[in-house]
Amino acid sequence: MSISKVHIIVFLVVSWSSYILSYVQPHVEMKRLSAKPIISSWNKNSDFLYNYNSAFMPMINDPNAITLLVRVQDLLNDAENIYNVGPSKIAVTQSIDRNPLSYSHITQQNVIIDIDQVYQSLGAEDPRVVLFNGSYYLFYTAVSKVLNGDWRAQLALATCKTECLTKEGWTYHGPLFPDEFWCKSGSLLIHNDTHRYLFFNDSNIAIAQTTDLINYSLTSSVLLSTRSDSFDSELVEAGPEPLKLSDNNYLFLYNSARRTNVSNPKPGWSLEYNLGWAILNGDNPTEVLARSDRPIFSPVLDWEKCDNTSSEWTNRGLTPLVIFVEGWKKTAPNTFLVWYQGCDSAMGLAELKVYFSSIARANICTPLVVYMLTFFLLCFSFLDRNTYSIC
Repeated sequence: MSISKVHIIVFLVVSWSSYILSYVQPHVEMKRLSAKPIISSWNKNSDFLYNYNSAFMPMINDPNAITLLVRVQDLLNDAENIYNVGPSKIAVTQSIDRNPLSYSHITQQNVIIDIDQVYQSLGAEDPRVVLFNGSYYLFYTAVSKVLNGDWRAQLALATCKTECLTKEGWTYHGPLFPDEFWCKSGSLLIHNDTHRYLFFNDSNIAIAQTTDLINYSLTSSVLLSTRSDSFDSELVEAGPEPLKLSDNNYLFLYNSARRTNVSNPKPGWSLEYNLGWAILNGDNPTEVLARSDRPIFSPVLDWEKCDNTSSEWTNRGLTPLVIFVEGWKKTAPNTFLVWYQGCDSAMGLAELKVYFSSIARANICTPLVVYMLTFFLLCFSFLDRNTYSIC
């Protein structure tokens, strides 16, 4: 059998290209920037007992300022234990002297999303906010009860253009999917003018699309599902909006849960929440290029565990064994500040860094190299049309 140089060269180039162009996942790591909570009622940072699940809110005229939207909550007046809580609200706080570890005191006057609508009469929870073209898009979970007494969670939207540190500045748009009984945790990715995605929910992460950022249509697609043999076996829930890395792909943080037998004081509680990550294709963000095979952040400190070994935090944690992320800020091409909560009770701060291997860095510029090499080799082969016999 006889084949030409052209066929040999094309085969070798295609084989090499498929190898070198395969995605090499980076190394992702996080480290705590403080061993103590940065926002906590026990540190006198807030009038509310529980302060958690914070979203980072970039300031339009001051990119160095740090503003957080914080879920705040108190016990019921007739509470019999630390788990008998009242409705959540969303309040705002700002860093003092631009120090990401120090924040202004939170009071009722700082509440911007209240329980003043029927669909959120029992709580406004878990903010995630995106700034786009001078407007803020705030996604949160609106909690209510139906006639038979069942709790209902609906993903809701509020927007703001001016006076956004006050309650009066925000416009409610209500639940995004009124026909869905249970949906929450919305993470918006504005990929370009025509492709805008909302990743949401807390069992599997679903995908919705929008053109105007106000109205959303459901799709049948799922971005991430639970994995029975991994740290995210019980639950996967969207984190903050995906952000670009230096290789032009998106880093997406997600919260997860697994079963645990760690002894803790909350009756019937047997879950542990950890943080995972996924790399989304920079050309098609609904495609997952890589996913963590182990959590990058887990409950370690007393105020993150609140289990039976956690000293005074054993009797403070609303939900033991929880790390949860809803807000972050890019500080360098592959470096981020990440605000996280422990035990549904207090806020902490960590730094996340992404490291690419030499092969991964090479992949960033490989496509052009492959095309050019293929072109020159083919040109060379056509100059010499001798054939080789291969048995």
